[in-house]
Amino acid sequence: MKDIKLFIQGFIIGIGKIIPGVSGAMFAMMFGVYEKALDIICNLKTKLFKNFKFMMILGSGILLAIIFGSNIIKSALDKYYLQTMFLFVGMMTAGIKPLFKNVKGEKLTLKNFLCAGAICIALIVLDCVDLGAAETTFEKTPISAIMLFISGFVDAMGTIVPGVCGTALLMILGYYNTVIHSLSDIFNFNNLAHNLFVLIPFSIGLIIGALLVSKLINYLFKNYRIQTYYTIIGFAISSTIILFINAITSSFTIQ
Repeated sequence: MKDIKLFIQGFIIGIGKIIPGVSGAMFAMMFGVYEKALDIICNLKTKLFKNFKFMMILGSGILLAIIFGSNIIKSALDKYYLQTMFLFVGMMTAGIKPLFKNVKGEKLTLKNFLCAGAICIALIVLDCVDLGAAETTFEKTPISAIMLFISGFVDAMGTIVPGVCGTALLMILGYYNTVIHSLSDIFNFNNLAHNLFVLIPFSIGLIIGALLVSKLINYLFKNYRIQTYYTIIGFAISSTIILFINAITSSFTIQ
């Protein structure tokens, strides 16, 4: 029964992983599996074997949710783009308030303000650069592979850091469309070469990013807890604003 419960929790975390506006890491914290999973990832050599069953069941639920849930998200964006995007923005907005509970009673010092402000500016600059502008004419080039690797690495932040939505960051980068389409089309063997070209570098970036970011976030939470949470709040606020602006000023098509 515990295994079934853990699998269901993993499935819900996976759904949160692919929906812009919902943080899979936040669900993991709510279910009480976040700290254990983070500790295992940070200490793979010593703790993975002892907790292999736990990680397999949880990971299987997450993986199945990502594969099958991507079809639902793809269809919703394709048929009801604006309504779906506004739903995502609404969920992101609702998710900001709980983050402030983690810094309740703490003064907004200059250092804390700069942590939140710096990440806001970084995301705005990233959005202005518009790295994903050519996604509508996606081509299999070395540059595309590098950008997919980077996108996977960035998405790992949303997988590991509570309150940061990796899929929202992918939308800002402009590669959410490409990745979600390949995930939803993974069993179409006619497009296998294209889907593997997209998913392999993305997955490598995601795995490497998860390993590195997990160690970093574990260190930051232990040594700079308040500044880390203010940075997460900056992520959440700026991502919400940028996603809203992008929703009302651009088109989004899935081919």
